Amino acid sequence: MGASVYHNINKVLKTLGTTREESVRWRKYLKPGDIAQSSTFEEVSFLLLYDRLPTQEELRGFQSDLVSEREVPEAVYGFMKMMPKTTHPMDILQASVSILAGYDPQLRDESRDANFKKALRLIAKLPHIVATWDRIRKGKEPIRPHLDLTHAGNFLYMLSGSLPDPDTARDFDICLILHAEHSFNASTFAGREVASTHAHFYASIAAAMGALSGELHGGANSEVMKMLLEIGEAWGMRYTIPKTRGPLSFVRSVKNWQSVQEVANGMK
Repeated sequence: MGASVYHNINKVLKTLGTTREESVRWRKYLKPGDIAQSSTFEEVSFLLLYDRLPTQEELRGFQSDLVSEREVPEAVYGFMKMMPKTTHPMDILQASVSILAGYDPQLRDESRDANFKKALRLIAKLPHIVATWDRIRKGKEPIRPHLDLTHAGNFLYMLSGSLPDPDTARDFDICLILHAEHSFNASTFAGREVASTHAHFYASIAAAMGALSGELHGGANSEVMKMLLEIGEAWGMRYTIPKTRGPLSFVRSVKNWQSVQEVANGMK
């Protein structure tokens, strides 16, 4: 194990609280449930990258940069169209990230600024890849990004082909916020371990995605979604969500179950 991985483990453990109430905080002072009520995924992404909230001017610039990086190379489309439609979405996503490495002009630039730009490019492109594969595997034509929609709204548009209503887009934006950061989990560790070998940025993210695809990690979310669709009623969620103030507790305050179900049906 690289020394940088050891250092990061100690750093994370020292910043975590000693109780469940304190265990999930972003950049030491913000709780996910609190910020989700008044923020956007774009603003949270800036916070997690730069350790602070952006000014309005910085946020507008960050949003513009994300929009400008939404497109993916034609090679990614070609790769997906050649794959069996039964291929798991996580396998497509992981392989697509590796393909993107060859198209990044800053691939071997390990400066802080270059790595921030790589992160921004991936944040912008990953929804495109996920939505495109969902349409291809269902025999539908991919849809190009909508440049006037938010990060969450554009994903829903590319997934369904229809402009999302504001409530549905906001509900999904909240879901993205609540999943944006979960401390030192298995995929985070896998990514940091690979990065500690001086492998490039995309190799690190691809490794993290490999860990996330496991049924004991990200795969658990798929099972939860299946359960929610089977339940079909919002009241059934009460018995599966912890009462402590973690990220999932905020979901209890989302009233529009119909819109949540519409998003879930689109992702099946």
